[in-house]
Order: sequence, then structure tokens, then C-alpha cells
Amino acid sequence: MFRFLPILLLALSVSGTHAQDAKAEAAKQLAETQQRLKKLSATEYELDGIRINAATREVRIPTKVELQKAPIEYMLVHETGKTHESVLTTALSPTAIQVALLLANYQAATEGMLTKVPEAERPKIWKEEPPAKPKANQIKITVEWKVGDVTKSAPLSDWVQHVDTRKPPTDLGTWIFNGSYMDERGFIGQHEGSIIAVWLDRGALINSPAEGNWRDDLWISLPANIPDIGTPVTVIISPAQP
Repeated sequence: MFRFLPILLLALSVSGTHAQDAKAEAAKQLAETQQRLKKLSATEYELDGIRINAATREVRIPTKVELQKAPIEYMLVHETGKTHESVLTTALSPTAIQVALLLANYQAATEGMLTKVPEAERPKIWKEEPPAKPKANQIKITVEWKVGDVTKSAPLSDWVQHVDTRKPPTDLGTWIFNGSYMDERGFIGQHEGSIIAVWLDRGALINSPAEGNWRDDLWISLPANIPDIGTPVTVIISPAQP
């Protein structure tokens, strides 16, 4: 588990090696994060309330429902982020979430984000880059919550719908852990608070690769599937299915 810590700074500064002040801040954050990591058992770790299973590579993130019915661009943001367009919010630091995913041996990479984006809509300032290990940036995301004493669960994609079809996207069984980036402002995932995006956002930690991900007018929440506002929800990240 701890063998990943020496490479975390590199993973956080993929796009900002020129920004020495940002690198210094990232190094400080990582040192502080390492000190907060707790070993609970032979395979279980805890970081600021995030549970990490080294054996299954499952990462469990506590969140709550912010919106049931609204146009959305995000499925999860920090509580100081773009909460007016996100289904879920969390008090946990995006930096801690990034570190937890890296510790669980996922590799941050942009490959897959632009696969279905038309050439004319593709960004000019960045391009897809593969992870060192093929598909190591592909993840599955599930949500878990309680109704009374009964635990419910569903794919996170069941909580978002296509504005034209009024159905969840059929091509969102896998999400992309791209890992945000660094610039002169620091770690952008932390700066903006964006964690899981359905609209293409390089600054978010995780992005949807679904058809239409470049359109910010295409996605709305699916209220019939979402529990009441304020309901505690655990976001569970695990390896994508082969």
C-alpha cells in the first residue's frame, strides 16, 4: 500500500511541472495526507473518513444528496464547489480522494475521455494520454444508502438521465479516473472542488466517457431513483469489469 506514496506528487502534477510553487504546495499536502493515513487491518485503511480496501481495491467515500431534480454537470463535488449542479456533495477533500484512488492502485490518465467526442468539440490544450498499465484508469462507481434498516445500492449512472431520451446513459458502466491537473493555482481538483463529472471537465478527478459528455445541456438528474435531499450516500469505487 505505502509503496505508492513516493509517486503521488508526480501523479498530482502531470500538467504543472513548471509551477514550482504549486509543486511545493502539492508536496506539503501529500506529506500531511501520508500522516493521516491509518491502517485498520491487514487490508483496510482509512484516510479522512475514506475507506480503502487494499485487497479488493474498493474505495468508499461518504457523501450526501444535494439535489434530486435539476440540470447537472456533476455527480459529486466538494461542499464548497459547484453544488448548484451536482447530485451529491462531500465534506472530504478532493486531494484526499485523489490520494485514496492512487493508493488503491488506480492510475490517473485521460485516455477514454475523448473517445466519443467529435473532433470539432475536442479541447485544444490537452489530449488523451494512456495509463502506464492498460485500462488502469477505468473504474466502476456504485452508490449505497439506507431506507430504514434496508441497504439499497445502484450504479451511479442510474441517477442521471439524457435530456432527450429521459433514460440513464447505456454506455456509462465505466468511468474514467483522469486525476485532475496542476497549474499556477495549485491542484485544480482541490481548487474547484469538482470530483465526478458527467460533463467533460479535465479539472474534475473522474469523468464520464459517455456519448454526449461534451454537451453541458444534455444531462439532468433522475429524481425517481435518487433518495431524499440530505440522505447520507456512500460512493463506492471499484475496478471496472473486464
